[in-house]
Amino acid sequence: MQIRRVRPDEWAALRDIRLRALKTDPDAFGVTFATALADDEATWRSRAVRPDGVAFVAVAADGRFVGMANGGPAHGHPDSAGVYGMWVAPEARGQGVGRSLLDAVEGWARETGHGLIGLGVTTTNEAAIRLYSAAGYTDTGERHPLRDDTDLEIAIMGKPL
Repeated sequence: MQIRRVRPDEWAALRDIRLRALKTDPDAFGVTFATALADDEATWRSRAVRPDGVAFVAVAADGRFVGMANGGPAHGHPDSAGVYGMWVAPEARGQGVGRSLLDAVEGWARETGHGLIGLGVTTTNEAAIRLYSAAGYTDTGERHPLRDDTDLEIAIMGKPL
């Protein structure tokens, strides 16, 4: 398994894994499959180059994207970085892919001068909470709605870098 940055010409493969993630685990994201499906090519191309941050993917031996995670400025916290849109395909779970994606985003955050990093996780996603806790993230106690069409909440977790 290789963890690397997305190349600009891979925007369609990034779109495909993002749409798969939204369809497979809709309660893990603040956007819906229908909303993302309506995004135009320019939007997807921008996500591949992430002008405000970085996009990483986990690439299987056959070249398929089986995981993704983004890093960027933390909303409302200028000194902090955030992990966004992290997901690992079911067939790649339990192999350290999630931890490797976190390590890649954290490395980017350190290189860009951030001293803290945070993320939001649906409070019912016990497997993700275990992963983030094992990686050193702690619950800040902050809660937000996942999105308008659900009662689910996200917990904000963070850690110093």
